[in-house]
Amino acid sequence: MTERLLKFPVKCPICATEWTCALSVSEIKESLDKGNPIRAYAECHDWGWDLKEEERQALAAKVRA
Repeated sequence: MTERLLKFPVKCPICATEWTCALSVSEIKESLDKGNPIRAYAECHDWGWDLKEEERQALAAKVRA
């Protein structure tokens, strides 16, 4: 079975360049349900970070729509 991916824009916290992240819908739902961090990544600085609460809520709206 193929895992469904959700692509969403993020901005690098260092230079504000916009990138597209892709995570599995099941991974996003599990993180939201358990309150676990959701990681984002920007290639420009090879940098990963946890999404802010408002970004988490935007993802929640997309996966539950």
